[in-house]
Amino acid sequence: MFSIDERTSLMYVHHVPGTGSGDERDGVDERLAAIRAALRRHGIGLELEGDVAVLSIDDIRLERPWQLTERRGPRDDSPQGGRLLLADRMSPARATVARTRGDWYADPSGRIYVRAPGVLVDVRDRTTQTPGPVRRSATAGHLVVQNPMSPRRAQVVCLLLDQPGLVSASVRTLAERSGVSVGIAQQVLSDLEARRFLRHGREGLNRVDELLDQWAGTFGNGLGPRLELGRFSGEPELGAWLTRGQSVYRSGEAASDELRGSDATLYVEHLDMHAVVASRWSPRGDRPNIVVRRKFWSEPPRAPDVYDALLPLRLADLLVTDDPRHRFAARPVREEILDRHAR
Repeated sequence: MFSIDERTSLMYVHHVPGTGSGDERDGVDERLAAIRAALRRHGIGLELEGDVAVLSIDDIRLERPWQLTERRGPRDDSPQGGRLLLADRMSPARATVARTRGDWYADPSGRIYVRAPGVLVDVRDRTTQTPGPVRRSATAGHLVVQNPMSPRRAQVVCLLLDQPGLVSASVRTLAERSGVSVGIAQQVLSDLEARRFLRHGREGLNRVDELLDQWAGTFGNGLGPRLELGRFSGEPELGAWLTRGQSVYRSGEAASDELRGSDATLYVEHLDMHAVVASRWSPRGDRPNIVVRRKFWSEPPRAPDVYDALLPLRLADLLVTDDPRHRFAARPVREEILDRHAR
């Protein structure tokens, strides 16, 4: 969510059908492409499906009828609201009318307004601010903050906590390693900087213990469930997965040197039911002891084998159970993460 300020003029509204031809169609496509590019800078995707526009904001999908403003034409004074207005330029007066009427809007300069349950995007003056999930309005003086630990953002924070060197890597590299878009990776860095978790010049993370506790505390209701592929009962034997050419990454109790039990949390590229059957795991049972989650991060290729998952995941998977034994075993894992950032 953003909140900034702006100064420009002009908006006329005319509905554009989903089909067209010739120079008129080329002009429409060019204008829409400019608006899409502006939205992408903020990590927002835009797809047009006939008369309906689909906005993708982080993990949220929003749909609305859309209209494209004409450069010249009669003003639209219709009281109708509930549209996404795609404008060549959005004036302060027309933007105010659109927001009051319940419309959303976007233009090529990056002025955006979207308001829905759990979502507020309000970008105005593009000359004084830069894209990011947290911004203070130059005129209104209020602050709007996106959820800094939504599942996609939590993936990025997880990699930054696990691998301190990624803090100073390129945004594209961070995005690829985290399995997210460049826009989301940039938003996370902007948010960390705004909340003083990022050192000046991206030299490293600041207040790592606090950030780690925030990340781990939201895992059980955020990233963890989003990654889950299945729960099973059985012995956590992994030979069948390796035979099928898939590496398995152990977490939680299975990766702990302090615990000896049958519970296992595993991360894999995808859920291979042939490997599940060959391992004699059952999806039914009173107490599933095996949790399988999707491996979201990328790394250099290596031979199929059993590896330990990322340290923050191992920590979160121990804490999410509320088992006193697991909480005790989580202490050295937490200290190892903090030590990595202290070097």
